[in-house]
Amino acid sequence: MLPTWGPAMIAEGILTTRCAVPPHIIVIDDDPTFRQMLADYLTDYDLRVTTLSSGRDIALIIARESIDLVLLDLRLARGEDGMQIARKLREESNIPIVILSARQEEGARAMGLEVGADDYLTKPCKLSELLARIRIVLRRHRSRMSEGRSRAVRPVYRIA
Repeated sequence: MLPTWGPAMIAEGILTTRCAVPPHIIVIDDDPTFRQMLADYLTDYDLRVTTLSSGRDIALIIARESIDLVLLDLRLARGEDGMQIARKLREESNIPIVILSARQEEGARAMGLEVGADDYLTKPCKLSELLARIRIVLRRHRSRMSEGRSRAVRPVYRIA
């Protein structure tokens, strides 16, 4: 990986590394303005972003494309439950989930983490903190995946 400077990073003095294929994130939020703002910000920092207004199409996208992380709001339109989406995602995949929600009560946070979210942030939040947490979750996930691969190829020695 070659070090590169992303937009606005020169001013902040933050060095990043660019991967051959940028991580692909799905943002699920029913607010179109907020969704677009997140997509623009994350794209500026070398992340590929697909936005959805609901969880209805997530299975189709996951079946079609490689997804590295889901950024999920809990309160979605038409009575859709973000906790149910997180629970189903966790049951069917190991894709990291970061919940970004206006629900600030401690119970919601705990429940979000219990159903399988890797992190939980409350709105409003600083975009720089959101980006940092996304990167941390991606780094942990990559580390776990490569650790699992290295375990799988280790030879087993039997001493007689």
